[in-house]
Amino acid sequence: MMSGQAPGNPMQQPDPSQQYGSGPGPGPYAQPWYGPESGYGQAPTPSRDWSVDTSPDQEIANIVLGAAGRFLGKAIKNRMQRVAEERVMPTLNARAEQQRQEMAAIAQRYPELRACLRDQVIFLAGGTHTVPMSEVSLPQVTLAQADAIVARLRQP
Repeated sequence: MMSGQAPGNPMQQPDPSQQYGSGPGPGPYAQPWYGPESGYGQAPTPSRDWSVDTSPDQEIANIVLGAAGRFLGKAIKNRMQRVAEERVMPTLNARAEQQRQEMAAIAQRYPELRACLRDQVIFLAGGTHTVPMSEVSLPQVTLAQADAIVARLRQP
Protein backbone atom coordinates (compact mmCIF):
# COMPACT_ATOMS: atom_id res chain seq x y z
CA MET A 1 0.00 0.00 0.00
CA MET A 2 1.28 3.45 -0.92
CA SER A 3 1.47 6.21 1.62
CA GLY A 4 -1.47 8.62 1.55
CA GLN A 5 -3.73 6.01 -0.05
CA ALA A 6 -6.73 4.40 1.58
CA PRO A 7 -6.73 0.60 1.78
CA GLY A 8 -8.44 -0.93 -1.26
CA ASN A 9 -8.30 2.35 -3.21
CA PRO A 10 -6.13 2.00 -6.33
CA MET A 11 -6.40 5.74 -7.18
CA GLN A 12 -3.27 7.73 -6.69
CA GLN A 13 -3.59 10.73 -4.39
CA PRO A 14 -2.72 14.14 -5.88
CA ASP A 15 0.79 15.35 -5.35
CA PRO A 16 0.64 18.26 -2.86
CA SER A 17 3.58 19.98 -4.61
CA GLN A 18 1.67 20.09 -7.92
CA GLN A 19 0.02 23.47 -8.63
CA TYR A 20 -3.81 23.38 -8.64
CA GLY A 21 -5.22 23.50 -12.17
CA SER A 22 -2.00 22.62 -13.89
CA GLY A 23 -3.35 19.36 -15.22
CA PRO A 24 -2.17 15.82 -14.69
CA GLY A 25 1.37 14.88 -13.88
CA PRO A 26 4.02 13.96 -16.42
CA GLY A 27 2.86 12.74 -19.80
CA PRO A 28 1.19 14.18 -22.90
CA TYR A 29 -1.40 16.07 -20.80
CA ALA A 30 1.06 17.80 -18.51
CA GLN A 31 0.31 21.23 -20.02
CA PRO A 32 -1.86 23.62 -17.96
CA TRP A 33 -5.43 23.74 -19.29
CA TYR A 34 -6.40 27.16 -17.95
CA GLY A 35 -4.83 30.20 -16.42
CA PRO A 36 -2.15 32.54 -17.70
CA GLU A 37 0.26 29.65 -18.41
CA SER A 38 -2.15 28.02 -20.88
CA GLY A 39 -2.42 31.04 -23.21
CA TYR A 40 -6.22 30.67 -23.19
CA GLY A 41 -8.01 33.94 -23.92
CA GLN A 42 -4.92 35.69 -25.19
CA ALA A 43 -4.82 37.15 -28.68
CA PRO A 44 -2.12 35.80 -30.95
CA THR A 45 0.82 38.15 -31.15
CA PRO A 46 1.48 39.40 -34.67
CA SER A 47 4.83 38.45 -36.03
CA ARG A 48 6.92 40.97 -37.88
CA ASP A 49 9.60 40.29 -40.41
CA TRP A 50 12.48 42.31 -39.03
CA SER A 51 14.62 41.62 -42.10
CA VAL A 52 12.67 44.24 -44.10
CA ASP A 53 14.47 47.53 -44.68
CA THR A 54 13.23 50.00 -42.05
CA SER A 55 15.41 52.90 -43.03
CA PRO A 56 13.97 56.43 -42.76
CA ASP A 57 13.70 56.61 -46.55
CA GLN A 58 11.66 53.41 -46.61
CA GLU A 59 9.42 54.65 -43.79
CA ILE A 60 8.73 57.88 -45.73
CA ALA A 61 7.96 55.85 -48.86
CA ASN A 62 5.55 53.65 -46.85
CA ILE A 63 3.76 56.74 -45.50
CA VAL A 64 3.48 58.29 -48.99
CA LEU A 65 2.19 55.04 -50.52
CA GLY A 66 -0.31 54.63 -47.68
CA ALA A 67 -1.61 58.17 -48.18
CA ALA A 68 -1.85 57.64 -51.95
CA GLY A 69 -3.79 54.42 -51.41
CA ARG A 70 -6.25 56.16 -49.08
CA PHE A 71 -6.66 59.03 -51.56
CA LEU A 72 -7.27 56.60 -54.43
CA GLY A 73 -9.76 54.60 -52.36
CA LYS A 74 -11.66 57.74 -51.41
CA ALA A 75 -11.77 58.89 -55.05
CA ILE A 76 -13.17 55.51 -56.15
CA LYS A 77 -15.74 55.54 -53.34
CA ASN A 78 -16.89 59.08 -54.25
CA ARG A 79 -17.16 58.12 -57.93
CA MET A 80 -19.26 55.05 -57.10
CA GLN A 81 -21.56 57.09 -54.85
CA ARG A 82 -22.03 59.68 -57.59
CA VAL A 83 -22.90 56.99 -60.16
CA ALA A 84 -25.38 55.46 -57.70
CA GLU A 85 -27.01 58.82 -57.02
CA GLU A 86 -27.16 59.86 -60.68
CA ARG A 87 -28.12 56.61 -62.41
CA VAL A 88 -29.16 53.81 -60.08
CA MET A 89 -31.38 55.64 -57.60
CA PRO A 90 -33.57 57.38 -60.23
CA THR A 91 -34.11 54.03 -61.97
CA LEU A 92 -35.03 52.30 -58.70
CA ASN A 93 -37.34 55.16 -57.71
CA ALA A 94 -39.09 55.05 -61.11
CA ARG A 95 -39.65 51.28 -60.81
CA ALA A 96 -40.98 51.65 -57.27
CA GLU A 97 -43.37 54.40 -58.35
CA GLN A 98 -44.58 52.28 -61.27
CA GLN A 99 -45.24 49.35 -58.90
CA ARG A 100 -47.12 51.63 -56.48
CA GLN A 101 -49.32 52.91 -59.30
CA GLU A 102 -49.97 49.36 -60.52
CA MET A 103 -50.94 48.20 -57.00
CA ALA A 104 -53.21 51.23 -56.55
CA ALA A 105 -54.96 50.43 -59.85
CA ILE A 106 -55.46 46.80 -58.77
CA ALA A 107 -56.82 47.86 -55.37
CA GLN A 108 -59.18 50.36 -57.02
CA ARG A 109 -60.49 47.84 -59.55
CA TYR A 110 -60.79 44.93 -57.07
CA PRO A 111 -61.44 46.25 -53.54
CA GLU A 112 -62.65 42.77 -52.46
CA LEU A 113 -59.29 41.14 -53.30
CA ARG A 114 -57.48 40.01 -50.13
CA ALA A 115 -54.33 38.13 -49.15
CA CYS A 116 -53.53 36.08 -46.04
CA LEU A 117 -49.83 36.22 -45.29
CA ARG A 118 -50.00 33.49 -42.65
CA ASP A 119 -51.60 30.96 -45.02
CA GLN A 120 -49.89 32.44 -48.10
CA VAL A 121 -53.10 32.60 -50.17
CA ILE A 122 -55.05 35.18 -52.15
CA PHE A 123 -58.87 35.21 -52.01
CA LEU A 124 -61.93 37.35 -52.57
CA ALA A 125 -63.79 38.66 -49.53
CA GLY A 126 -66.82 36.42 -49.06
CA GLY A 127 -65.48 33.93 -51.61
CA THR A 128 -64.66 30.25 -51.19
CA HIS A 129 -61.71 29.82 -53.56
CA THR A 130 -58.05 30.63 -52.96
CA VAL A 131 -54.93 31.00 -55.06
CA PRO A 132 -51.52 30.19 -53.53
CA MET A 133 -49.20 33.19 -53.37
CA SER A 134 -46.44 31.03 -54.83
CA GLU A 135 -48.29 31.20 -58.16
CA VAL A 136 -48.16 35.01 -58.17
CA SER A 137 -44.97 36.95 -58.86
CA LEU A 138 -45.09 39.43 -55.98
CA PRO A 139 -44.45 42.39 -55.85
CA GLN A 140 -44.50 42.82 -59.66
CA VAL A 141 -48.18 41.93 -60.12
CA THR A 142 -49.61 43.58 -63.19
CA LEU A 143 -53.21 44.55 -63.76
CA ALA A 144 -53.53 41.75 -66.34
CA GLN A 145 -52.28 39.19 -63.79
CA ALA A 146 -54.76 40.53 -61.22
CA ASP A 147 -57.56 40.17 -63.79
CA ALA A 148 -56.59 36.52 -64.33
CA ILE A 149 -56.41 35.83 -60.59
CA VAL A 150 -59.80 37.40 -59.93
CA ALA A 151 -61.36 35.48 -62.85
CA ARG A 152 -59.94 32.24 -61.42
CA LEU A 153 -61.27 33.08 -57.94
CA ARG A 154 -64.77 33.87 -59.30
CA GLN A 155 -65.11 30.53 -61.12
CA PRO A 156 -67.82 28.30 -59.64
